[in-house]
Amino acid sequence: MPRSPSFTHDQILDAARDAAFEHWRSATVGHVTALLGAPSGSIYHRFASRDVLFGSAWIRSIKAFQAGLTRAAETDDPIEAIVRTALWIPEFCRRHPRDARMMTVFRYADLVATGPPQLQEELRHLNDPVADHLRRLTEGRYGRVTRHGMEVVALACRDSPYGIVRPMIGEPIPAWIDDAVRVTSTALAQLDD
Repeated sequence: MPRSPSFTHDQILDAARDAAFEHWRSATVGHVTALLGAPSGSIYHRFASRDVLFGSAWIRSIKAFQAGLTRAAETDDPIEAIVRTALWIPEFCRRHPRDARMMTVFRYADLVATGPPQLQEELRHLNDPVADHLRRLTEGRYGRVTRHGMEVVALACRDSPYGIVRPMIGEPIPAWIDDAVRVTSTALAQLDD
C-alpha cells in the first residue's frame, strides 16, 4: 500500500516561499528541504526541478495578490477605485511580506520566455485578471478605453505604487507609505486620457 505524502503541496510551496524570503533568488531545494525536514526526493517527486518548484510558488503568490485586487477597488467613484487599487500594493506587502518578496524572484516575461514547460499553460493567462481590472478602471474613469488611458491608469494604480514600495518589500512597510501612494495615485488618476 502506498504511503501518504508527509507534506502537502501547499506546505512545500510555503517552504519554497519562505526559503525565497530568506535567500531570494539564491534559494535552493536544499533550503526548502531544510525548512521542511524532508529528503529532497519528496520535493522532486512532486516538482521536476528547482525552477518548477519556485516558479509554482511564484505563481501562487501572484494569484494571492490578484485575489484581493478587485475587492480593494469596490467603490462607485472611479478615481477612488484607482487609488484603492494602488493602496492594495502596500497593504498586500504589509499583510503578506513573504508572498510579496516571492513575487520579486521572477519577472513574468522571463518565465514566459524561458520558464519550465510545465508552467507555460498556467502562465499564459496569469495576468488576464489584472489586465481586465485595468480595463474596467479605465472605462470607469474615462468612459472609454484608449491606449493612453490604460497607460495612465496603470501608472496610477500599479507602476507608481510598486515603485514606491519596491525597495521595502520583505521589510516592514511604514504607514506613511499609504499617504504617498494615495497622493501620487490621485494626481495621476486625474490626468486626461
